[in-house]
Amino acid sequence: MTKQQEITALDAFIAKLGPNSYLGPWMADQRESIVADIHSDLPVAPLSLGGAWRKADQIVRDARESAKVITDTASTNAERLRAQTQKLCDDQRNHVADIIVRANAEAVARLTGRRS
Repeated sequence: MTKQQEITALDAFIAKLGPNSYLGPWMADQRESIVADIHSDLPVAPLSLGGAWRKADQIVRDARESAKVITDTASTNAERLRAQTQKLCDDQRNHVADIIVRANAEAVARLTGRRS
């Protein structure tokens, strides 16, 4: 069988399967790749979706682990920043309270005629 005869047979098979079959749309989608393999003169490696699924599953697991590390790091950094911000706010609050206490003492001293 010639390459052209194989391509013609492939096209006939795709047409026979039709768009409403399980393999028809997939075969039509893969036609160009199959034709390129026919023209390459290289033996076609068997298609193993199991390997692809395992690879995809590993990629998903790795992505989830990376996401967990990123999320954990972000949570740790956010908590550290929250604690620092809380301390700064507390320091400012205490500073303002000290100013109010001193101003109050000075006002009382002036009103009563005593100097502090």
